[in-house]
Amino acid sequence: MNRAVAVASLLVGGFAATLALASAMPGTIAMVTGGSRADVLVHSAAAGATLGAITAVTSVVLIRERRILAWTATLGLVLLAVMSWLPGSGQWELYPKAVGAGLLLGVLAGMCDTRERPILQTALATGALAGVLFAAPIERHLSPSPRRYADYLPASAVPPDRFMLGLLTLTAVALFLALRRDAFGMPEPTTTDGRVRVLTVGAAVPVVGLLLHWSSVRVVDEMGSTVASPGLWVFGLAVVPVFAAGSLWLPRRHGMVLVAVLAVVSASYGRLELSIDSLPPLLVAAVLVVMGAVCGRRWPHPLAGVAALAAVAATAVFEEQPWDNLHIGATVLGLPFAAAFTVAACLPSSAAATAISLAAPAAVTVSLPAQFGWTAYSPLTSSHNGLTSGSGLWVWTGVSVAAVVVSGITIAWLQRRPIEQPPSAATPV
Repeated sequence: MNRAVAVASLLVGGFAATLALASAMPGTIAMVTGGSRADVLVHSAAAGATLGAITAVTSVVLIRERRILAWTATLGLVLLAVMSWLPGSGQWELYPKAVGAGLLLGVLAGMCDTRERPILQTALATGALAGVLFAAPIERHLSPSPRRYADYLPASAVPPDRFMLGLLTLTAVALFLALRRDAFGMPEPTTTDGRVRVLTVGAAVPVVGLLLHWSSVRVVDEMGSTVASPGLWVFGLAVVPVFAAGSLWLPRRHGMVLVAVLAVVSASYGRLELSIDSLPPLLVAAVLVVMGAVCGRRWPHPLAGVAALAAVAATAVFEEQPWDNLHIGATVLGLPFAAAFTVAACLPSSAAATAISLAAPAAVTVSLPAQFGWTAYSPLTSSHNGLTSGSGLWVWTGVSVAAVVVSGITIAWLQRRPIEQPPSAATPV
């Protein structure tokens, strides 16, 4: 019973934290043509996700005592609750919302650092992945007007985010019961070795995502009314060496979960938002996330998950009817299961590596929205063989599959390293 309460708090809390990080934030719609567009580095969804990701890894590295973790979680929940109750309050809303989400995610990752780490981290990863994958579909189904338009509506016209408030309430109740019953168990002994390394990786990954977003906005502005070419976004490959190098730099096998997230990001890049147009497919995808996490925990073979993600990414070349149903089916049915399976199969990891990895998808996927890629600009084609005739889509699909393959190679290399020390031994953060 105690374990069930702890698992429930991690599922709901991880979902709420990454949902807040991946959702659109105020100040993300106004486009100012010309100039350096330095405003994107301060007021944008990518900026908020970057701040939240850095907050998450900093909190999990610096806060280790259970009582302080509990109070920090309370602070994160309060910040998110206030911002959910008072939406449309201006661009300043970006910062407390991001900090609150980062604190909550980092604290929950720290709570998992016990003898029950494999199960607890799997629960947290399941909720966090669901938050990232379903942020856009949930926003579209629940909001009468997208949250990114909040700055352009009267304050009275922007209702409180009741869905988020409900999630936060459930998280607070479940976390209180889990802490009251000591459901997480005794914390494992840790050392302070590698803190600088972990903080460096935890900051580098989201910052690169933010810089990528800034570069994308500048290129779009410079192009003016010219139709965007998908080939311009190949420079997004910059995130691949950052993820791979960061995972290799982390101790032992801790970086496996980070490079697994790279495979998920490369295979998804907003496809669920385009494929899910009603509530039933969303519920089916949510169930598949849970099933994938359970299977990944029982049969930890991450390379099998990477292969499935590569297959999902490859189906993007089918965009003509009726073959486009193959891509939609792979996205709705294959992507949620394969993503959760791959990440769960790479756990357990250290608390810090888990926080970095679960915050990274929000920071990086926010910086690669659909309006900057082929999904918004590719012209209709007249091919009838099911394959797109646009060379840009072939290039971007190939890049996506190649990034997933690189993730698999990196995971295979990391599997050659020594296995995690036993729970009784000290483990680095």
